[in-house]
Amino acid sequence: MIVLLSRLAVLTVLGTSLATAAALGARANWFLELFSHFAVQYLCLQFVAGVACLAFRQWPWALVALVAAIPNLLTVGPYLPGWTPSPVIAPAATTGAPVRLVAANLLYRQEDPTAARAYLARQSADILVLSEFTPRWREKLRDLERTYPYFVLRTRWNPWGIALYSKYPLRAIEDLDLGDDTSSHLRVLVQLPDGLVEVYAVHLASPPSRRQAAQRNTQLRRLAERIAAADPSLPRIVAGDLNATPYSPYFQDLLRDAGLSDARRPFGLQVTWPAWPLPLWIPIDHCLAGGPLKVTRVATGPRIGSDHLPLECTFALSS
Repeated sequence: MIVLLSRLAVLTVLGTSLATAAALGARANWFLELFSHFAVQYLCLQFVAGVACLAFRQWPWALVALVAAIPNLLTVGPYLPGWTPSPVIAPAATTGAPVRLVAANLLYRQEDPTAARAYLARQSADILVLSEFTPRWREKLRDLERTYPYFVLRTRWNPWGIALYSKYPLRAIEDLDLGDDTSSHLRVLVQLPDGLVEVYAVHLASPPSRRQAAQRNTQLRRLAERIAAADPSLPRIVAGDLNATPYSPYFQDLLRDAGLSDARRPFGLQVTWPAWPLPLWIPIDHCLAGGPLKVTRVATGPRIGSDHLPLECTFALSS
């Protein structure tokens, strides 16, 4: 048994080290980029396997585990509790009451709306961003139109419809061109009581093939270009399913080129997919912030019948 466990520890170190090396080459190939999304899993396995190698006196393999864990720790570290301090919002730094936004992927094939309807009613958020929004989902959620008098809906029979509901008036609505005609994305100016906020509601392509990965990367680039061209004085939120984790270099390009920050950083990983409890959990639904705006809370919601968990974000305008 000891020999078997020792070999298992060595194989785990070897496997996670190779996966980490593949993740470091994410820009070279779409397939290698897939490995970048599981840095948390690699780090956990490397810690356990490294300790086991020490216990079994497999000194060289324990050293390999330590070295391989370094890039994963540097990647994941900013999202660990306590690594990045939570924001302290002074009363004078905000100009209005907190605004609550919920971004939820509904799953276009889901037939039973009970859990989603109950969750959205219970949250009573100020702004909703709903992806995989089909004509059937519009009928199932028609009650929202009484709670949210301002809305823009782009229904599709595929997974790429999008909807934005607001309790506050919408001053401008723009259908974003992110390089394809198969999906819908929105830029909406919402008139809050204390000022305008620019909300980008998006659902980007899933990257399990070369073509789809290239499509998502084009969408990320065009989204960054559109945001960079917007009025820099406006506070802005990007919300939705980006089909990329914070560990992807292409996600980091979006933050850099658009001047955005990842709002979940001080609040932990907040994984959103898949909804069922599996060790493959990754954060691919996002709330990104830019301009004079402070995010005071980001949290994952409960299961709502989708393969995604919703993401809840509370923000306030800054003076």
